[in-house]
Amino acid sequence: MVRTADTDDLEALVELRCARYGDSPADAAGWLQNVAGLDHILVLQQPGQAPAAMLAAVPVRYSHRQGVWFCGSAAAQGVSMGNLLPKLLSGCLRAFGAKEYDFAVLAPENAQEAQALEALGFRNLLPMRVLQKPIQRNLLAQAEFDSLTVRHLLEMRMRCQPGCIALPEPAMNEVMTQLYRRGLTVVSNRRGYGLYFTNGNELQFLELQADNDYCADTLLQAAREKTGAEKARILLAENQTLYLGAGRRCGYGMIAFLRGEFPVTDVYFRMLL
Repeated sequence: MVRTADTDDLEALVELRCARYGDSPADAAGWLQNVAGLDHILVLQQPGQAPAAMLAAVPVRYSHRQGVWFCGSAAAQGVSMGNLLPKLLSGCLRAFGAKEYDFAVLAPENAQEAQALEALGFRNLLPMRVLQKPIQRNLLAQAEFDSLTVRHLLEMRMRCQPGCIALPEPAMNEVMTQLYRRGLTVVSNRRGYGLYFTNGNELQFLELQADNDYCADTLLQAAREKTGAEKARILLAENQTLYLGAGRRCGYGMIAFLRGEFPVTDVYFRMLL
């Protein structure tokens, strides 16, 4: 039986998520309640037994279009999510299409899963680029750290990437809270921002948005002066104008059109968790 989760399921779903993703119980509960929302989580359960699997179907928006983000799949030990996921998604796509949703997005975990999703109508149209680059030293590079509010971050994100597939502000508050707990640093100025972790001599940027390459370099240089790291690994959307054409293309987001195809050349899909 497939049904929508409720508060009585929270403890069991926390256990599933902790086992699947390695989250702490607090982070798992925060994601379930504040990012996905229990009313957006589908639970597979046999009568009289604990939940066997779950899948979140989170409402998102791209411009004026309504979509759904499939994420957070997890299954109990001995239950094959690889076999269940296509069946769940197939039913979900029909249901959301009937509700006049325009699209569905997700991020497959590997090439095998991506291939299975193609059979359901998902297309690999939202890839990322991975760019490795040295950071030049610049003692005069100035920026602020960890001072960017979530609301301002969302405003800057939309300015830099108008085609952003967006979560509501309360959900992004939870996302950023969890990222900060894991060691995230935010570097920003009026021309852009970057979200990064420090890993030895390398800064790992989950997201970098800026008006142009020069502004992006200034953020990198300011981060170097703060951390001493001399290299950066940066995730960029394939269509992002920063360092255009540089880096290695890698699979990331897939999209299924539920009510007719529309252009996705400017779509930015990066949910961070």
